[in-house]
Amino acid sequence: MRTVLAVALLVTACHGKAARHDEAKHVGSGSAARPTSVVSEVVPHLPPSPDPMELVAGIDLHVEQLRKEPRANALFVATLLERAGVSGNLEDYQEALDRTKAWTDKDPKDPAAWGARVTALTRVHQFTDARAALVKLKPLDKEQTAGKLEVSIDEATGHLDRVLPVRAATAHDFPSTIHYVEDAAALTLAGKADEALGLMPKAVAVVNDNGPVLFNWLLFTWGRIYELKGELAAARQFFAEAHTRLPTLESTVHLAQTMMATGDRAGAKQLVEAELAKHRHPELLGLAVGLDHPELADEARAAWERYLKALPLAFSDHAARYYLAAGKDPARALVLAKQNLANRDTHEAHALVVEAALAANDPKTACDAAAPLASPEALRPERFTAWKALSACGRKPEADRLAHDLGITH
Repeated sequence: MRTVLAVALLVTACHGKAARHDEAKHVGSGSAARPTSVVSEVVPHLPPSPDPMELVAGIDLHVEQLRKEPRANALFVATLLERAGVSGNLEDYQEALDRTKAWTDKDPKDPAAWGARVTALTRVHQFTDARAALVKLKPLDKEQTAGKLEVSIDEATGHLDRVLPVRAATAHDFPSTIHYVEDAAALTLAGKADEALGLMPKAVAVVNDNGPVLFNWLLFTWGRIYELKGELAAARQFFAEAHTRLPTLESTVHLAQTMMATGDRAGAKQLVEAELAKHRHPELLGLAVGLDHPELADEARAAWERYLKALPLAFSDHAARYYLAAGKDPARALVLAKQNLANRDTHEAHALVVEAALAANDPKTACDAAAPLASPEALRPERFTAWKALSACGRKPEADRLAHDLGITH
């Protein structure tokens, strides 16, 4: 689940003592618009939340204020990453990296500096550097933040054997919305999506904050569980509600993708065009190319290459998906997918290599990457991807066994 780590870190930061800023003053504000749950077959009712656009404007203002405060390093970095989590702006990620590097260079014995450095590096998928910074943090750590940061890195890099016991114990001992959702996310990555779905009503039952960030994260993660299960109609409903609560880049992208997958191409096109008018992010440009705007192909490619040049590990998977689909360059997609897999050994990274390799007419690479996806513990769409790979490279007995288990008829 490529988005869970980033948003989880964002929410954790927003609920820490250092980052409760403009959102708090909006809660209960009579002047704010109050998004509330849409009528849905699967999305639970949640309380109204403050106007998300007021939150976004407050974040923008706070960034500019904090940039002038050299001693506000922790809050400035948290706020930059909060805004990056909403808009996906490359410059916010870069500034967070620059600020934390300067901070650790200046105050190498400050645990807050190293904690911020680990968080920023993790957000841009520089996991080797994040672990090195974690080594610096541990002997200085008096607030026991290093362990939580390490679990997030382990989750993002596929070390679920270390993650699952911690997430389960934390949710059991300290039940909260955040802890239940984190546990559900880890379970989904381990192929236990049904068990994860069983936890989500518990997350709703203990909600004690109606902030747009929290509700977006809760609903988006719920949608991702359904999406990874292959239940795209249900996923779409959660993404729509997440987008209503806070229109982050990722909720926009996943909503548009599930709208297309469930037959509403016109609605997806309208959504993407509206968002693109506000922000020409490569994700949105790439979607627009696939939604009858071929004239944007050069701009989309240039935008992705700019992001890749700046932070290749952060965006190799996103860019690979563009080149695999609307970008029509499967060879480039395969290079990027391999880079992503080398950095994070997750099922989703393996599946991306398989799809790119098949599109690039490289069945051997597809089969080599498919092994974890053929496991009985893998989610059904992952096993289907493995079946395609095994069928393509001639491993018929294994492909036939998978086809039987999946109920695929020839």
